[in-house]
Amino acid sequence: MKYLVTGGAGFIGSNIAEELLRRGENVRILDNFATGKRENIADIKPSLEKEGKGEHFNKLEVVEGDIRSYHIVRDAVDGVDFILHQAALPSVPRSVKDPLTTDEVNVAGTLNVLNAAKDCRVKRIVYPVK
Repeated sequence: MKYLVTGGAGFIGSNIAEELLRRGENVRILDNFATGKRENIADIKPSLEKEGKGEHFNKLEVVEGDIRSYHIVRDAVDGVDFILHQAALPSVPRSVKDPLTTDEVNVAGTLNVLNAAKDCRVKRIVYPVK
C-alpha cells in the first residue's frame, strides 16, 4: 500500500508518516513547508534507526508543493491508495488576519485533494474534523 500524507512536515503529519514507515508502508509527504518543518521529517530516520527499522526510511518520498495547486496535488496523489489529509492553516488569529489565504488553503486546497483523490481512484481519504 502507498500512503500520501498532506502536511507531512507538521507535527501531526510527520508522526503519522513515521508510524506508517515503522509498519513498513510506502509513504509520500506533500508539504509546502510554510508551517511544517523539514526537521520533523529528518527526525523520523533516527527514530526508526533506534528501533532497528532505519531501512524503512527509504520508503519515504517527499514532494515540496502546495495543495492550492491542483496539478501539484494530482501528481502527488497519483499511485497512492490512501490519503491522510493534514495540510491546513489551523490558526484562528491567522484566519482573522488573513482570511483569504486561510480559505484558499483550508477550503480550496482540501477540495483539490478530494478531487484528485476521486480522479486517481484513491481507496480512502482520512482527514481531521473537530
